[in-house]
Amino acid sequence: MHYAEFSDFRRLASPLGAAVLTAWVLLGLVPRAQAQPSSEPSSLVQSHLQGRITVSAEVDSIPDYRGFEVLVLRQTAEGNVDTLGYDVTNREGAFSTDVFAPDAGIYPLIVRRRGTTVASTEYVVSESDSAEVAMELPLRRPITIRSTENSAWTAYQNTMALHRQALIENLQDTTQSGTGTAMEARVRQTAQVLWSMRRTYPGTLGAAQSAAESIALLEGWNDSLIVARANQIEPANPRFVEVARAARRAEARRGGQAAALDLLRRFQQRAASTNQKAALQAEIVRAHADSLAREDALAAARTLAQDYPDTPWSEWAARAEYEVNNLLPGMTAPVFEATTWDGAPLALTDLRGQPVVVEFYQPSNELYRGQLATRKALYEAARPVDLRMISVSLQPDTLLNEAFFEGRDLPGTHVVATEELGRELVKKYNIGSLPTRLLIDADGRIVDKYVGSAFARLQEDAQQIIDALAPPN
Repeated sequence: MHYAEFSDFRRLASPLGAAVLTAWVLLGLVPRAQAQPSSEPSSLVQSHLQGRITVSAEVDSIPDYRGFEVLVLRQTAEGNVDTLGYDVTNREGAFSTDVFAPDAGIYPLIVRRRGTTVASTEYVVSESDSAEVAMELPLRRPITIRSTENSAWTAYQNTMALHRQALIENLQDTTQSGTGTAMEARVRQTAQVLWSMRRTYPGTLGAAQSAAESIALLEGWNDSLIVARANQIEPANPRFVEVARAARRAEARRGGQAAALDLLRRFQQRAASTNQKAALQAEIVRAHADSLAREDALAAARTLAQDYPDTPWSEWAARAEYEVNNLLPGMTAPVFEATTWDGAPLALTDLRGQPVVVEFYQPSNELYRGQLATRKALYEAARPVDLRMISVSLQPDTLLNEAFFEGRDLPGTHVVATEELGRELVKKYNIGSLPTRLLIDADGRIVDKYVGSAFARLQEDAQQIIDALAPPN
């Protein structure tokens, strides 16, 4: 049978792991062929992708592999879809395209024929990187993209996959509390492997991500090493601000808040962009708030609004007083009412008497998707104490959420916020980035707020509640 007549294309597709891609296909948003502009602004990041796509002789005995569209895409902040690179295979299945992206980063790469997606993966776009891919359909193994950048990204993903599996096994082991010697050894080992990628893949996005993740993993285990490594992170690292946050908390535990504030100011001096400086000023606000220095926190917030009026953090600064007065540990969590994905009414006040994790996310958020396995393991570990997990999607588009839920095991209670409810929750919980989580104790008081990759801190704090409430053996 000729491949063009092969009817069940769906079984050929390999999942990207990104709900947005699925939604693009469902909505028909993946664009048709677009000619690449003959000249591109110098500000764009350019890489090159080439390769060959063939079909197994078991499926198609005629070696004609024309007509496969290869696309590198991105979703804009406005929800539109841009084509960053495009080509169509010739008879031999060969393709070649330059890829122009606004920033170096990870982008969806999809292959489709006659409008149907048959393969998908992630592709690293980095200046002057040249990548090659060879795939035979139907896929029997993950797609391998050969380049220094993509090899570094694969190494990072594989290391984190092994680590997540270890976390899951640790949480599932009822004989351990989740903070024992075996867990510490695993954290230290993974952190060291990730840090070593700076030497193995110097200058790559994968190495930058790995270095930042190695610091995040060490939180709660080795404050001195966190600070030492954080000081070696360059401002060009996409997670520079996140690293500074982890280092600030570590330095506060080591030397107090004054030392932590000095560290933040040093990071602020090294920052490469106005937005980084503004984000670090916001962290100074948080540092003052954590030490209950209310007036200092408000003064730092006024500085943020005055010095960085054209950044996203300016609006956050205007809400800093609300954060100080309503969202610090020990305060009663803001209440809300909603309707769950299953159509049941939900009120946070009805959950008093139970510890609760409330998390806010968007389905397209890569960081959140990467935390799903450990999120599930935490949920399972907390079953004996009936810890409730309320997951609130701030993406109101029903189709995007359906695509995200499809085929995923996502325990807990799910809410898809309407635009009106989303605005209310962003204001009440002062959400500046996603994912954001709050751990709330059985009395309805905030244990802490966890932003971005701070899942390890949440896991540690939740484990203390689990241990305290778990019935004796």
